[in-house]
Amino acid sequence: MPFKIKTLLMISLLLSSFTTVAGPLVKVCLNDDCKKPTKVEISDACWSQVKEIFSSPFPTVKDEQDNILTSISLIESDIYLSISKKSSATDNANDLYTSNSTKNNYRNTKHILGILLDQHMVKQHFVRKTITQTSWIGFETNGLLLQSLADSSLYILESNNTKLGTSGIIKNYRKNTDQKSNIIKVDTTPTIKDDNNDFE
Repeated sequence: MPFKIKTLLMISLLLSSFTTVAGPLVKVCLNDDCKKPTKVEISDACWSQVKEIFSSPFPTVKDEQDNILTSISLIESDIYLSISKKSSATDNANDLYTSNSTKNNYRNTKHILGILLDQHMVKQHFVRKTITQTSWIGFETNGLLLQSLADSSLYILESNNTKLGTSGIIKNYRKNTDQKSNIIKVDTTPTIKDDNNDFE
């Protein structure tokens, strides 16, 4: 009997070790050209939290959007903490994040979203492209254009680039296409400049 118990314990330990899934690698852009992004592994603890966030059955579109924002915030904090620990510079994780360019932060957000899509955690949205909106006074804001698979609705994900760990926002995106000029117009925003860089 003791031998059987030991055998069962060994089997259960082996199975539990196989079911432990390490966090995936994220490509992080830290240089302006991002030709050689830094590859950082998401920690097991962070990845477990992300999996838990997406574990709720039958989430609504809004639920999934909230899950996306929370997960991005967690993963960003995790990867920048890892980078700061390995860096020879004295910058902490928040300084590294805020000193990075806005364009790079959106590149990194797009990479994270790609992982969430590849891992089948995000199931009701996909990423269309990165866009830059220019207001009538010339002020530019960036965002990721998302589309709902449920009803094809469009949304803009805007990151919070001022403080690491602070969630961004996802808001409705309504467009009108001028057939003559083929310029996309958004609400009070007269022009949209597409960023065709796929960040690969």
